[in-house]
Amino acid sequence: MGRHERLADLADVDADGLVVADLGCGTGRTVRTLLAGRHAPVTVHAVDQAVELDDDLLADQRVVSRVADLDDPLPFADASLDRIVSMNVAENLADPARFLRECLRVLRPGGLAVIGHTDFDTALFTSDDDELTRVLVDRFVAVVPDWQLRADGFMGRKLLWLAADSPLELVDVHAWADAHQRFDEGSLAWKIAMGMVASAADDPVLSELATTWMASVRRLADEGRFLFAVTDVVVVLRRP
Repeated sequence: MGRHERLADLADVDADGLVVADLGCGTGRTVRTLLAGRHAPVTVHAVDQAVELDDDLLADQRVVSRVADLDDPLPFADASLDRIVSMNVAENLADPARFLRECLRVLRPGGLAVIGHTDFDTALFTSDDDELTRVLVDRFVAVVPDWQLRADGFMGRKLLWLAADSPLELVDVHAWADAHQRFDEGSLAWKIAMGMVASAADDPVLSELATTWMASVRRLADEGRFLFAVTDVVVVLRRP
């Protein structure tokens, strides 16, 4: 079971007539998984700063695409949602605690919020140089990419205390680290590795080492000796 399947499973949409919002939906992989279940929600609001959904999802009458800044109040009336799912959003927010208070406002009593985040500091790569890998992971965690206003590579491990300090009831906490051997373009390992290389760009010596490291990881993947994993943390919250 992959990340999106786990999120959908934890959202517990196995009931008729549910209204769900995916906050920070991206390309809609979690939306697609929610709709594929035996009891699909009657409506899934796909919310993000830009519309990136595939055409088939945009054409699905059950999907409502909404453009919104998640630092602003959520674009829903009070007590109008049964479920919220949100993955890898919290690090981008100016005030994650306020976001959770907004989740409380828009959920119906008994409604669930499934909030997840990758803890990027836990990225595991097979490589020829463990020390350099650690340096590059540390650099990646510390540097905010040009395309983000904010980043926090430790956000996964911070979700629990954010949840504990929120007005929502903590139902459960989960963590997983799926192992992958893929290192082709577009794979999660490749995306994080590219971020690691980019984070070293302002240091000529480290940048050259990072480029060589990337090539060595690709070689290990071609030889079938590569392994990647990173930990996702998810909290399940309920509106009392």
